[in-house]
Amino acid sequence: MEDPTEPLPSLIEEFVAYERAVGGLAAETLRHRRLHLRTLAAWWCAHRPGLPIVEATTEDLATFLVAEADRGMSAHTRKAETVVLRRFFAWLVLTGRSHQDATVHLRSPRVPPNEIEVYPAAHIRRILEHTAALADPRGRIRHTIVTTLRFTGMRSGELRTLRLDHLDLDAGEARVVGKGSRPRTVVVPPPARPVLAAFIAEVRPTLPDSPLLLVNPHPAVRTAHRGFGSEAIYREVELAGKRAGVPGRHFPHRWRHTYATELVRAGVDISVVQRLLGHRSVTSTVGYTHLAVDDLKAAIARIW
Repeated sequence: MEDPTEPLPSLIEEFVAYERAVGGLAAETLRHRRLHLRTLAAWWCAHRPGLPIVEATTEDLATFLVAEADRGMSAHTRKAETVVLRRFFAWLVLTGRSHQDATVHLRSPRVPPNEIEVYPAAHIRRILEHTAALADPRGRIRHTIVTTLRFTGMRSGELRTLRLDHLDLDAGEARVVGKGSRPRTVVVPPPARPVLAAFIAEVRPTLPDSPLLLVNPHPAVRTAHRGFGSEAIYREVELAGKRAGVPGRHFPHRWRHTYATELVRAGVDISVVQRLLGHRSVTSTVGYTHLAVDDLKAAIARIW
């Protein structure tokens, strides 16, 4: 067995490096794994001072999750933390630091299913009409973000990392890096192409130099490619919805839900929807699609 007294922060960084190298995980996924383990580290140092993490028991980890619930962490967050704990303690065994995986009998928190939110057609029109009328550079960027999400079903991370040279408007295609760092091709339909073409021709040259399609002009941005972070994209989508006067929550994935739902309502085969969304399994696709109560009523009305 290797030295059990290794500092927990060092173990976390070595584990994250392993996940990057072996799992090929996206930067955002790695960031969340590091964040969850640092949360564990803070709790561990406060409640188990001087005890090496390799001596953690299932009871210790269950107590940590209870403490997370007590401080208001959602079931979704605690489930994500449990997934990371399982990966981390399995890695401790794999690397010879521990003889027993403390997470073997650890139960995952029960997570209620998310309510799928989609935009009705009237709200889609209102948001796009509002953003299309924005003339300043930031407004043009916002319109491009919303239009791309609406017509392609891209994930926020795929749009944020989309390179300018990976977008072919003539072919109606964009090459993106999807979940798990897997490359895929996204179809860019005709309604989105003029908006993207105008943005590239008129706005993009005025923005800082970057290989990315979307460049954040905010002076506080100092990253290498000056791209949008996940919170910045979320904020642009939120502002688009709120300032258009559309009620409800506004977030990038709501556009993806809307995109998938429209395909299903149009009768597109579920395997095609799966490919368009970039899902490995059709099970994931079924979870993203949604039929509103009105759809169910209409189905019954056709019979009775």
